[in-house]
Amino acid sequence: MARPVYELELVESTHLAISTLGLVFHVDNPPEFEAGQFVSLLFEHNAESLKRSYSIASSPDKLRNECLLEIAIGLVPGGAASEHFANAKVGDKFQMSGPFGALTLPKDMPERLIMVGTGTGVAPYRSMFPQLEQLTQQGIKIHILMGARNRGNIFYREDFQSLPANSQPVIFETCLSREETVDPSAGEHKGYVQERLSKLDLTPEKDLVYLCGNPPMIDDTVKYLTDLGFGPRQIKREKYTFSR
Repeated sequence: MARPVYELELVESTHLAISTLGLVFHVDNPPEFEAGQFVSLLFEHNAESLKRSYSIASSPDKLRNECLLEIAIGLVPGGAASEHFANAKVGDKFQMSGPFGALTLPKDMPERLIMVGTGTGVAPYRSMFPQLEQLTQQGIKIHILMGARNRGNIFYREDFQSLPANSQPVIFETCLSREETVDPSAGEHKGYVQERLSKLDLTPEKDLVYLCGNPPMIDDTVKYLTDLGFGPRQIKREKYTFSR
């Protein structure tokens, strides 16, 4: 049975970072979705029908109450999708299928959530904001790691840092692989997210680890976690590559 297709209209386009575009769409008769899921956008580019998948960066409440949906797109030089969305104007029409994916929050919570994303891989965690706020009130520890090449590619920092620290603080840190110097007092670390994870005293009995981003990072991290004794139930992952 074919999934329904929804009509979208672009209402806002902004640069979130040097190579990341933030798009806001109005969705007619929007579907329900769980925070952490993704959608596929359908569009015509140079007389060719294309489909690209992107994680939803806004909450289910925003879609339900305002019919608005946000995504973040990593721009790739020469990429068809990157060119199309970079040149899109407010009022342009698109179609959407979905939602898809299971990078969602569990019913049974661990003591700590470790949420790792490279580039736009942090988008699904932003869609979880209302739930993350509630979890901090329940004493759940939340540690978010964002990986990027340099400081100019970091986005949503203020959003994550604005999460209220109720009984437990939300820790947001960035791992910068190509910066010569970093500021630890600002939550910056030099290197890759995999290296920072090794400093967090991870244990399968207490932690649930989310991984979203480039396949090499996920493969390396899953191997490291498996060696620590983490099983499939303690690791939730979603790989993506830049859409050209």
